[in-house]
Amino acid sequence: MTVQEMLNRLFQLGLSQTEVAELCGTTQPTISRAVNGSMVSYKIGKAIECLLGKRERAAKRSEIQAA
Repeated sequence: MTVQEMLNRLFQLGLSQTEVAELCGTTQPTISRAVNGSMVSYKIGKAIECLLGKRERAAKRSEIQAA
């Protein structure tokens, strides 16, 4: 999964660019550039990947509890 795909999934889960930036230790303009195809550092890419994993696990737990 690319950084763009991960970011789009985070947005689908309800996060804004600003929230993603704060949770990943970067700025909103950096996230905006990444959404538009610019490269990000390895550190930011891994932070986005970790955040997505946490958010998807939380979403899955919510689905299970609601069932």
